[in-house]
Amino acid sequence: MNPGRVYTTSGETGTIMATWPHGGSTETHGLMYFNEVWTGQEYQFAAHLFAEGMTTEGLAVTRAIHDRYSGEKRNPYNEIEASDHYARAMMGFGVYLAACGYEYHGPRGHLGFAPRIHPEDFRCAFTAAEGWGSYRQRRSRKTLSATVDVRYGRVRLTTVSFETAGPARQVEVRQGHSHVPATVVATGNRAVVTLTRPATVSPGRPLEIDLRG
Repeated sequence: MNPGRVYTTSGETGTIMATWPHGGSTETHGLMYFNEVWTGQEYQFAAHLFAEGMTTEGLAVTRAIHDRYSGEKRNPYNEIEASDHYARAMMGFGVYLAACGYEYHGPRGHLGFAPRIHPEDFRCAFTAAEGWGSYRQRRSRKTLSATVDVRYGRVRLTTVSFETAGPARQVEVRQGHSHVPATVVATGNRAVVTLTRPATVSPGRPLEIDLRG
């Protein structure tokens, strides 16, 4: 069996591009990718796993990459594929977005989160077209409290979406000392909050959302 290019060594874990349950791997002349392990496709696979709710499997794939490129063995800032510092490895950012369940549409003023890791107490950084900041949520069986905190620039919002533990029926939105009129529509455990008037979130003016079932 021609293994193609080798990006792992003995005893290391990785995800092979394809399997051959009925044979045939030696017939892929000129198509070396099928029998290889490289991080660009592993990150894409992990992101898909997170998106499908398979958190344990997604973490296992990303942990394998982390261990292979540990600073004790290799350069953790250079995940080699066809060459050094290969662009495809930037799919690692896609894993982060999928693990956060991140959604963003600048022109529509939409921001959303559906974290796959510890949704009961979760915090992450996010970027948008005109600013960046942090998001935090605490979730119980019947409630979800979230804060969108912009640290630089601004983020204009009209809708914000969440994944709740049960259908959300009531919402309260605040910005500073002001109440922001809003409605919520739940489709199963997906809740979409629509602000009656768009809000601009900027440093020192976080948006706070409380959902109740």
